[in-house]
Amino acid sequence: MFLESLQDTRSINLITPAGKEKGITYLGQIFVAGGTYKNSNAAITACRRDLDLGLSALVIPEAGQFRVWCSIPTQMMLSLAA
Repeated sequence: MFLESLQDTRSINLITPAGKEKGITYLGQIFVAGGTYKNSNAAITACRRDLDLGLSALVIPEAGQFRVWCSIPTQMMLSLAA
């Protein structure tokens, strides 16, 4: 899914098996930052790979580039961080 900005999301800090991470919530799902891309086509291609794996993904423009945010299952979230 392509969002116009991060304004439609809520920022959170969480702890996963990878450690402390910044994340966002959108429509009840939790997402962590993935790769950044110079153009929307490259970001959409990366997003499509995640979708093919059965994951939800968002593409959001940020500071002249596009970031893919990947969903994580709630089981991978150990807790919310302060």
